[in-house]
Amino acid sequence: MQGTLVVPEADTRIYGGRPAEQGAWPAQVSLHSRERVGADEDSRVLSQFCGGTLIARQWVLTAAHCVVGQDGAVQPADDILVRSGHVALWQGDFRAVAAVFAHPDYDPVRLDADIALLKLAQPVAESSGPVGAISVIGQGQPVPEGPSVVIGWGLMEDDVIPGVLMETDIDIVPNETCNRGMAEQARRDLGALLLNVGGGAQIPVDTLEEAFAILSPAIGNFLTDNMICAGVTSGARSSCNGDSGGPLMIRREDGGWLQVGVVSWGRAPLGSDQRCGHPQLYAVYTRLSNYFDWIGETIRQN
Repeated sequence: MQGTLVVPEADTRIYGGRPAEQGAWPAQVSLHSRERVGADEDSRVLSQFCGGTLIARQWVLTAAHCVVGQDGAVQPADDILVRSGHVALWQGDFRAVAAVFAHPDYDPVRLDADIALLKLAQPVAESSGPVGAISVIGQGQPVPEGPSVVIGWGLMEDDVIPGVLMETDIDIVPNETCNRGMAEQARRDLGALLLNVGGGAQIPVDTLEEAFAILSPAIGNFLTDNMICAGVTSGARSSCNGDSGGPLMIRREDGGWLQVGVVSWGRAPLGSDQRCGHPQLYAVYTRLSNYFDWIGETIRQN
């Protein structure tokens, strides 16, 4: 993840978000590249590459794309450190990882089944700050549409890295909403691409129009049933690069929080310098209600 580090007070926006208070989200952790972590504060911040949540004393839930390469190779556990206990990336406790478990059906192209578990080398027993587990939605349970919260240390506007945990309010919407917006953007991107290539190659305009007429109706759904669509229509509030692996949460009737999704992926218009926050292009999250049984089985067997 590339970006510019800023002091927390310098910019308090993560696409419409706000800094989280210390102790507000005790289950949230950050994943760091061991080789990039040094003694200075900047290296602790810049070594962060994904988020995650503690779901048990020795287990962290995250996204598969955080720990699996495009070639399908799983990142060695020794390369990852899990930091917990503080909203500021330069504070808290680093914890070693003993094993990495990516879902066997993970598709690095479509980002389907984008879920992984990290087993810590030791259960969390002591901490310099607040640490606790979050509940995960049960197998097959419906995910209600409406208000939700996403948190993370991902990029803000102008590729700014916040340094402190940010939170923002979004809405869970039907998958059709994501598919519709992404399909429309894909059609615009396709048209722009054909015109760009066609102009340089002197392809007649009527031929380009014919190609567009053939390809455009073939654009299918971007989301699978293993995904959740969430955000706001304007794109003003959204997760972004670096938030991957973090939680999408809803408030339970008892006032506690329930994790229903994992930050997975999003789209930007072709050629855009802005990575996130585009109108009609909602962010996509792994649907945890499809993976509760896999989580339980993985923990029991390991």
